[in-house]
Amino acid sequence: MKKILVLLVLLPVLAACARTSGYTTPFETGGKVYKLALMPWHSSTMTFDFRYRWTMTQALRDSCRQSGVFKLDWSAYPVNGGNVELLENLDSATFWERVKYGRYVPVVEKVRKATAGLGADLAVLYDVSADNAAPTDDDAMDYRADYVRIFLVDLNTGQVTVDFIRTNFLRKRAFGDIKVVTLRALNKWLAETKQ
Repeated sequence: MKKILVLLVLLPVLAACARTSGYTTPFETGGKVYKLALMPWHSSTMTFDFRYRWTMTQALRDSCRQSGVFKLDWSAYPVNGGNVELLENLDSATFWERVKYGRYVPVVEKVRKATAGLGADLAVLYDVSADNAAPTDDDAMDYRADYVRIFLVDLNTGQVTVDFIRTNFLRKRAFGDIKVVTLRALNKWLAETKQ
C-alpha cells in the first residue's frame, strides 16, 4: 500500500517535469539573446520568500536555459548558480497595485523606472497564491488551489504579456508548472514582437 501511495505522489511530479523536457523556441531570433530582470513578486503567503524562493528562481532560470534565447541577468532575489546580479533595495509593494476583483497587476511605469539603465529587454513579475488548503479525500487528489500568474513587461514599449496556471505548492507541483507558464509567456511575447 505504501508503494502505491509513493507512486501516486511521484507520478504528477514526474509528469510536470516531462511536460517541458522537449521544449524548443518556435521562433528564429537570429542568435539574439533577450535579457531578463526578475522583479519582486506578489504573494499571498507571508513566508513565501523563505519557503519557495528557490523553486521560483530555479524554474525561471531553467526556463531561460531551456529556451536558448533568454537569459536571466538580474534578480530581486538571490539565485543559486549562474551569474545573476542581485537587485537590491527594491520595495515589492511599490511595483504592484490592486485592481478590479482584487487582482494584483504590476505598475508598468515603476517597473520601467527601476530597470532603467540595466540593459534588460524584459522584466518578469509573478503574482502567486500559495499554500491554499486543498481537500484531502481520495477523490480530490489532483485538485489545485494555488496559482501563478506571470507578467512580462517589455521595457522598451511598456507592453505587458500575461499568462496563468493553476498549481499546488504543497504537493511540490509548482516547479514544473512555473516552467510551463514561463515558457508559454515567453513564447507569447516572442510571437507578438515578431509580428
